[in-house]
Amino acid sequence: MKARALQLFVLTVGLVLVLGVSGVLAEKTAPRGARGPAALQRPAENVELVGQIGGSTYAVAVQGNYAYVGEGLKLTILDISNPASPTVVGKTDLLPDVVKGVAVAGSYAYVADGDGGLRVVDVSDPANPAEVGSYDTPGYANGVAVAGNYAYVADGDGGLRVVDVSDPANPTEVGSY
Repeated sequence: MKARALQLFVLTVGLVLVLGVSGVLAEKTAPRGARGPAALQRPAENVELVGQIGGSTYAVAVQGNYAYVGEGLKLTILDISNPASPTVVGKTDLLPDVVKGVAVAGSYAYVADGDGGLRVVDVSDPANPAEVGSYDTPGYANGVAVAGNYAYVADGDGGLRVVDVSDPANPTEVGSY
């Protein structure tokens, strides 16, 4: 663990140094009159996010010996049978947005995924959680609660969305407030 922390520290310091030097060079070669950070930025082309280490944590749900944690753009499942030493069991692939809320019912985790709406994740095999369905809410999904066959999504300006999740692969909105 200490070796990994040291690797991450060295990587971070290296990136800061490289970005700092490239920023100074870019500033010296920026067009006359260009000032501030905008002079250093160029639009990204053909860039795709392919991975992530860590991330902001806004959501957690607990069921049995597992904690389901929103970790940036992923849902991470932790074994908490020993609360003094939680261990990672599995993670989803990248989701469209930062996980803002999570609720677990049965074999599924229901994720409020910001602009990504409601995501349904099969967690029957905690080591291999997999998204099985989604519903694109009209607002920004901030939170979710599940009761019976319905997910209730707090959707920012979109209000409360009531989504039938009886078929997890095809969630369907049935009401709103």
